[in-house]
Amino acid sequence: MMTFLTILLIVSAVFLVIVILMQQGKGQEMGAVFGGSSQTIFGASGAGNFLTKATAVIAIIFMGSAFFISYISAKKQNPISIKSYISKNVNAAAKPALPITASKQTKAVTGPSAK
Repeated sequence: MMTFLTILLIVSAVFLVIVILMQQGKGQEMGAVFGGSSQTIFGASGAGNFLTKATAVIAIIFMGSAFFISYISAKKQNPISIKSYISKNVNAAAKPALPITASKQTKAVTGPSAK
């Protein structure tokens, strides 16, 4: 399932880029990009309506597949429990770094002469 959604996401992204680049810009004729007779491919009404609808459909497919990929990935991961994280840190902080006898010896050695 994950492989299918990933392939669908990549293919829809490529088609979305292609369809957006084929659209007519504001104030520009499509003939400036492809040569004079390119609008006759899509019929007399031009490519605007078809490309607008195609962009919307491909964008929905792209966003839907991205949403489902993130949803499936989130379901596979184990949730992080803040309680277990805190209990690990509290247990680690409760243990002294040095045994008590070793810390007394260190204080005795570094006591008054360390200042």
